[in-house]
Amino acid sequence: MKPFTIAGISFWPEMWKPQKNLKELLGHIRTAAEMGAEVIATPEGVIDGYITRDLANHKIRLEHRHLKGWSKRVEAFRKRQLALADRIKAKCIPALQAEAARLGVYLFANTLDRRRGRSVYNTTFVIDPAGKIIGKYDKIHSDFEVVNATGRGHYVFDLPMAPIGVLVCADRQYPEAPRSLALAGARVLIINSYGGFGEGWNERMIRQRAYENGIFVLFCHPGESVLISPTGRIVAATCHWENVVVRKIDPVQAVGRGKFGSKAMAKTYIVDAAGTAHGRLRRERRPR
Repeated sequence: MKPFTIAGISFWPEMWKPQKNLKELLGHIRTAAEMGAEVIATPEGVIDGYITRDLANHKIRLEHRHLKGWSKRVEAFRKRQLALADRIKAKCIPALQAEAARLGVYLFANTLDRRRGRSVYNTTFVIDPAGKIIGKYDKIHSDFEVVNATGRGHYVFDLPMAPIGVLVCADRQYPEAPRSLALAGARVLIINSYGGFGEGWNERMIRQRAYENGIFVLFCHPGESVLISPTGRIVAATCHWENVVVRKIDPVQAVGRGKFGSKAMAKTYIVDAAGTAHGRLRRERRPR
């Protein structure tokens, strides 16, 4: 591990306009790289415009299941979504790969990813400085997105500068998700998001996730990007007129493996081979 410069990008992408969003994103990526960024992260749905928010306009939310014409509306939306995902895969992802290679940076970019026939995932692509996709993380807490498939498993990407974990938006609301990444060795957590942001409950939550796991957290949202220290302190954030936040961090300062306090404390967790933490049921012994 070594100190490195990380950047978060923030801007409001438009729904269903991948080429327009890609053009703006590439400009911000170049700005971040010019400022010395080695690892760059984006908001959720940065290419597709997070079209999940369009579901309500078509009455395709979970509370609409009982309404007449549900299946037809879902099928019509899926057809359009699949076409969009295909365009993103054919045109936009290769462009991001080429830009990562040209600039020599790691990208953590979130958008739609079509796989396995008609399955579409809310996915964060991890692209290395050679332009290769070295991994993907699919959003797990996504039932409300209806038309998206649900991800399986949390992953830590072991980059030369630090092990980095990834979550997407709603995943951050469940303490077990960042904890499993910390226990798997993450020193930095990137959260690609489109939901709530700003002061209040979200700020308290992401600061708590950093503090309780002793890791850096970079929260990237269209409205703001915020970098949190392992002690839960905000060390950098975009203002409303900024699109990029860039800071140098030292991952050695992160406790790692969930050891916020000591190794003895970490040993109180049970960890399986996949790096997932589990609780242990202890039955009370009855007196004879």
